[in-house]
Amino acid sequence: MRLRDLYGPVAASTFAGFAGAGLVDVLITAARSETPVPLPALLVMAIGLYGAAGLLTAMALGVLSAAVLNASPGGFRSIRDDPGRDRTVAGAILATTIGVLVLAAAAAAGQRLLVGKMASQLLATIAAAGIVALSAPLAAAVTLGLLRGARAIAGAVLPRPRALGATGLLLVVLLAAGVLAAVFALSRADWRVLDLGPLMALALAALLGLAHGIFWYVSRPGKNLAQRIPGAVIAVAAAALAVAAMMAGARIPEASPLYPAITTGSTGLRFGVLLARALTDRDGDGFSARFGGGDCDDADATVYPGAEDVPGDGVDQNCEGGDAPAVAGVNDVGDPRQPTAADAGGADKQPPIKAVAPAAGAFAGNLLVITIDALRADRLGVSGYTRPPGRSLTPALDALAKRGAYFRRVWSQAPNTPRSFPAILTSRYPSDIAWDKPGVNYPIVLPSNRTFFEGLAAVGLRPIGIFSHFYFTPDRGLNKAFVEWSNDGAGTIAESNKDVAAPRIVPRVIERLKKAAARKERFVVWTHLFEPHSSYVAHKEFPTTLSGVPGLMEKYDYEVAFVDRWVGKLLDAVKALGLADNTAVVVMADHGEAWGEHKAYFHGQDLFDEQLRVPLIISVPGKPPRVIDEDV
Repeated sequence: MRLRDLYGPVAASTFAGFAGAGLVDVLITAARSETPVPLPALLVMAIGLYGAAGLLTAMALGVLSAAVLNASPGGFRSIRDDPGRDRTVAGAILATTIGVLVLAAAAAAGQRLLVGKMASQLLATIAAAGIVALSAPLAAAVTLGLLRGARAIAGAVLPRPRALGATGLLLVVLLAAGVLAAVFALSRADWRVLDLGPLMALALAALLGLAHGIFWYVSRPGKNLAQRIPGAVIAVAAAALAVAAMMAGARIPEASPLYPAITTGSTGLRFGVLLARALTDRDGDGFSARFGGGDCDDADATVYPGAEDVPGDGVDQNCEGGDAPAVAGVNDVGDPRQPTAADAGGADKQPPIKAVAPAAGAFAGNLLVITIDALRADRLGVSGYTRPPGRSLTPALDALAKRGAYFRRVWSQAPNTPRSFPAILTSRYPSDIAWDKPGVNYPIVLPSNRTFFEGLAAVGLRPIGIFSHFYFTPDRGLNKAFVEWSNDGAGTIAESNKDVAAPRIVPRVIERLKKAAARKERFVVWTHLFEPHSSYVAHKEFPTTLSGVPGLMEKYDYEVAFVDRWVGKLLDAVKALGLADNTAVVVMADHGEAWGEHKAYFHGQDLFDEQLRVPLIISVPGKPPRVIDEDV
């Protein structure tokens, strides 16, 4: 076979690899599912999505290989054996690589300075495309300007091994550099949030495609068999089957048990479903009417699953099977008035919460709420945990628990921050909260939700929020009723995951408490300390000695010890400022952290105790200490 004829086999083996990976994914999904899976529907979906991916990838690789091979009629051997041509091609590759790096640097700078700060996904996409388009001429100019110098460098610096030539050697070096760059990028990422299933599926497709190519185009039995089989007919039939399966899969209803099985058990199929929904979302509201996306009107961006339904307007905004009936005198949040269209969007349209007379003997002081991220209930010293043996990680929290109400059996409503905090604030399950788009990772809490800070404000406490974390931006919708909301110094998700924030936050909280004490304000201050959330940071006060998973657990524990010190500084300040006798203190966590108890690590994966059970301490001046064992 001539090199220039390779693009047909490359395309065929690529498609075959994806088809094989799809069949393997069907078996994996069926084996992992705890409930019966509709195998015909699963097979149709796999053939459609994997087949479409295989067709597109096969066409792209076929065209690319044809372009590369036709650009060099003599093949790689002609480049390797001709020193002048070898230097020219190597120089062109070197200059192009530098041009690509210039383009990548420009795109990264644009992402950092402009795109990453945009709230609108549409505008961010347009801006990203514009940055690349504007940077492309610069990259091309750099490439052209470096061609002559790169050719000279290739001739003077790059050795010419007999088997590879300068061009082959340069390609091997660039491939190795790419692999090392990928490894470095993954090592810097919070791999807990990475879905490696699609990468596994892609690797399997590449492996099966390679095996297909070796059998059909290298081995003697395969070549003999290929001569007797009409390849063109098979190619057309396979493409037609993939397209037909894609069309049929798009019509599988949302209620089918197929989708939960794909979400929880598949490798690449769940990514394929998400991508197919995104590509078929006609109105851009984040939901599709195809592939089980659930959008009951894909021409109206205000209609999607989870949208707030306006009772009595004749439109099923939340796709729950009909418009909510209007009830005279009561709207959907219990306000004593007739609902209007304005109720769908604004807290400003709601009447304020009426102040209530405090009960006899009720606490009438201030409130300090300290939340700690990813803190397991069993890491407190009062729960019996020590590291090293005999030494509590949390002496400050232990002391608070011993003089307040220590709740031993408390569970969060969700195993991750963007679902648990809205549940805490609204006293609703995550499934009952009004979100803008409930299916995204960080949905916005809509203004129609009531929060307990509104009730506190109604009885005269001044709500003050002091944070420094990517999640606590005002646009999340958590700051309703707050008269002060500070999130200074917050970074991106990646930056927050490696941040040491407590030394930055606690002094600001103490400074604000000083002002409150001087002004004799009634306040409720809420602050959130991010330690011990991953990625865990080592602290000089707590040197670590272990490695691997035990080393991660050790770092986590000492992050708990570190944050306890800063909680202690905050509680000491409350006492020093003369606020201890009239300020109640609440300490709790938003979720826990798993260490392999149920084959999961970190959090956000399941609903077992290690990810949901959290500490809760409420210390009220004048109230005796208690240990409470009831479920909370």
